[in-house]
Amino acid sequence: MRLLILLLCFLAGCLAQKPHPCSSPPLLSGALTVSTQNEKLWTYAKYLYDAMGQRIRIMELGAYENKSFNFDALLLYKEATMYEINDVNRTCQKKPLKVDFQPMGIPKDASLLGQVVLGSSSGPGQGLLVNSWTGDLPDKSGMFMSTVTEFGCIPVSSAFFNNIIGIDDPGLLNPPDFCLDAELNADSEEEPRNAYLPYSTSDHMRALILFVCLAVGCLAQEPRPCRSPALLTGQLSVSSPSKKLMAFAKYSYDALGERIRIREIGHYGKKTFHHDVLLLYRQRVMYKINYRNHTCCKKRLCVDFHPLAIPRNSTLLAQVVLGSSSGPGEGVLVNTWLGELHMKKEPANYMSTVTEFGCVPVSTVFHSNRTGWVVTSFFNNVIGLTDPQQLLIPAMCKHAQLEEEDGEEPESFFSLF
Repeated sequence: MRLLILLLCFLAGCLAQKPHPCSSPPLLSGALTVSTQNEKLWTYAKYLYDAMGQRIRIMELGAYENKSFNFDALLLYKEATMYEINDVNRTCQKKPLKVDFQPMGIPKDASLLGQVVLGSSSGPGQGLLVNSWTGDLPDKSGMFMSTVTEFGCIPVSSAFFNNIIGIDDPGLLNPPDFCLDAELNADSEEEPRNAYLPYSTSDHMRALILFVCLAVGCLAQEPRPCRSPALLTGQLSVSSPSKKLMAFAKYSYDALGERIRIREIGHYGKKTFHHDVLLLYRQRVMYKINYRNHTCCKKRLCVDFHPLAIPRNSTLLAQVVLGSSSGPGEGVLVNTWLGELHMKKEPANYMSTVTEFGCVPVSTVFHSNRTGWVVTSFFNNVIGLTDPQQLLIPAMCKHAQLEEEDGEEPESFFSLF
C-alpha cells in the first residue's frame, strides 16, 4: 500500500510539472502521412529514423494532382548523400544532400501552446496526454506547430505514426547493393529533399497536418461502429484552410436530452469572432447568446439530432495507436472510419477517429463542395456533464421571440463552424 501511495504521489508530481522541450528517441520506426492545404498532395510513408547515425529511410506512396507516385529514399546526412531507390527496376540515383540533419524533438526556444488529453481522461485506454508547441523553423523559413506525448516525447502530429522505439530492420538504413556503384548526380538543379518536406514547395510549408497514429493488430476482434458516451464535456478546435477559418470551442453534449452547448472564439479571414450557442433539438430551436450585451437570438432548428457516433454503414480504414505502443502513457488505441453523409443540398464525406475503448471522439475530417475541408479535433474530453447548467436556457432567453429563417440553410452542429 505504501508503494502504491508513493507511486501515485510521484505521478502526481510529474503531472504538476510544467512541460519542457524534449528530444524524441534516437531510434524510431513508424509511418506518417502528409496532406497539403491545397488538397493536391496526399502521401503515406513508412520511415526509419536513426539520430545517432543521422540516417533516415522513407518509403512512400501518394497522389499529387490526381496522379499516383512511389518514392523510396535513403538520406545519409553525415555523408551529405541521398539515394532515390527503385527496388522494382533495381536502379538507384545518388544525389547530394545539402541540408543539415535536424533531430526529432522540440527545440529549446519553442513556445508551449498547451497540454491536453487527446480522447478522454475518464477511463483507462481512452486518452493520451500530449503537449503542443510552436516556434520558428531552423532556417527561419516559416513556423511549425508540433504535438508530442508527455511521456516519451513521441511525435503525434506532423503526420508521424506507427512509432516504435528502435529500428525493426537496420538493413534498410544501408544503401542497397545495386546503389554502391551509383554515380553522384551533382549537376541536378532540383532542390535536395529532406525527411520533413519530401516535396519542397512553399505550399507544403503550409501543410495541414492530420492527426495520425500507429497501426497495430493488438485486438483479435475487428473494430465495430460505435456510439460515443451520451454525456460529454470537453474542448475542440476547428480549422478550414480553404475558408481561412480557425476556431477553438468548449462544448457540452447531452445525447439523452438532445442538447448541445458550444462556446467558441476564432478567426475567419482576418476577423475575430465569438459564438455562444445552445442547440435544443427536441424543441427545434437554437439560442445565440451574448452575455456581454445581455441579449439572446432565438432561431428555428430544422435539422434532426445526430449523436456523436460512427454510423453503421461506415468503412473501417485502420486501427492505430496515436503516439507509440512502446511504453505506458505513450499511446492510445484508436479506430479511423470513412463514410458519406447525405446533406440537404449535397453529399459530404467524412473521416472520423475515435478511441477503441469508450468510443471517445478524437478527430473528424469533413468535406463538401460548399465547406471544403473542415478538420475538427477533440481533446480534454470528460465523460459526463461538468456543469449541467450550461444546457439550460438562460433567464434572459426565456422571453426571446422566434426569428424565422431568412432563406439560409438551417444551423447544425457542423454548420456552426
